[in-house]
Amino acid sequence: MINSSSPEERAAAYALDILEEYEEFERELAASESLRAELADFQSAVSDLAYGVPLVPLPESLKGKLFDRIDSPKERLRQRIDTTPTQLLDLLEWQIADLQQVAKDLDNWTPFPLPPGSQRAIWHIDEINAQIAFFLRVPIPGALPNHWHATSESILVLEGDFIDDDGTVYEVGDRSVMAANTSHQPTTSLGCLILGISSMNDKILAAV
Repeated sequence: MINSSSPEERAAAYALDILEEYEEFERELAASESLRAELADFQSAVSDLAYGVPLVPLPESLKGKLFDRIDSPKERLRQRIDTTPTQLLDLLEWQIADLQQVAKDLDNWTPFPLPPGSQRAIWHIDEINAQIAFFLRVPIPGALPNHWHATSESILVLEGDFIDDDGTVYEVGDRSVMAANTSHQPTTSLGCLILGISSMNDKILAAV
């Protein structure tokens, strides 16, 4: 960026989009018809510059790097995050690494009753079907609160393990599904990070 002293220099820099004090210049521009005319000449000259340069094919190596950057995993993930899913259960089909990154980037984590230090973050809410998609982060081994499901609950393990009442151990990439109108008190022996899809009407029966 350029700081310019004379009006002509500022007009030239403004036309090239390299002027730092552009707000001050625009105020000056609004008050001077001659300066506006001079700027128009500069802008016309700048627009003609591209047509005066011979076309050079983009090197294949550079083209590949450019498209790799445009289609980078991080950019694809950002596009997916910005798109509201038709069904919350579709989120369970995402790659584990992508879901781990989403959980890492969320800033709405709130305390969860048990085990101590646990946190939950709501990711999506489906008001029509009264469902939520949430992440639960449990830092230590222990039991989660005993709770009741108004509709079925689906859990995808992203880190650690998730152990159901019947002793079934779910590890990274495994899914646990609980039927509607059932209750359970899962545990973890390692701590865990899970993605859950459940009803907004679920109830905690006992946080012990």
